[in-house]
Amino acid sequence: MHLNPCRDSCTRLALIACLLIASVPGVLAEDMTNTTAPAGGTIMVMSFPQGASIYLNDEYMGITPKKLEHIPPGKYLVNISRAGSNNDSAPVVLYDGSYREIGFTLEAATTAVVTPSGSGSVAVSSTPGGATVKLDGTIVGTTRLERASLILNDIPSGSHTVTVELAGYPLYTETVTVKKNQVVKVTADLEAGSPAAPAISLTFGTPATATARGNTVPLSPLGAVAAACLAGLAAVSRRS
Repeated sequence: MHLNPCRDSCTRLALIACLLIASVPGVLAEDMTNTTAPAGGTIMVMSFPQGASIYLNDEYMGITPKKLEHIPPGKYLVNISRAGSNNDSAPVVLYDGSYREIGFTLEAATTAVVTPSGSGSVAVSSTPGGATVKLDGTIVGTTRLERASLILNDIPSGSHTVTVELAGYPLYTETVTVKKNQVVKVTADLEAGSPAAPAISLTFGTPATATARGNTVPLSPLGAVAAACLAGLAAVSRRS
């Protein structure tokens, strides 16, 4: 049996045409799917001053000003933070193709000053005793001559300066921190830093006495004899 060549060619062309036509709907469907895919929404985030960090549902997104594009539809919370400023936030709802602008005016962060509350006591002693005590420049008493301390009560909590003064001794200063219902001890050892005693100067006028630091004190017998001899020599010199 012999087939007609023309008929075979027509049959092949018909099959190829059917295959091409069958593939067209799939290509069209793919193109339509791509063109109708959700584009999401856009959020424009601004702040004054600029340079604040942006977080979208706790996810870092960049620094203001910034446009956040192709965000899937949904509910979001926009947070911003900047050093030296208070943090701020704002909710936003996005739809396909929606555009939102959010602006923040940041306020400077303030540091709360904690003021110490309550009061305490300061116990001051010195060696030797009898020294004048000043608290923050104000005289508040005198240290005891015995071992007991001078107790300063109802001193406001916080930092204070204690000064201990005694004639003939270096000034003693100490800064203490008073806490509520506590006692702070200050021990001033004035003798540890005292200067050397000045030399005693003698004034010859009365053979039996001499002056030390402006006070009249008795001389030893040998000193009295020496003073009398010097006085005699001075008299002889004046006569000659």
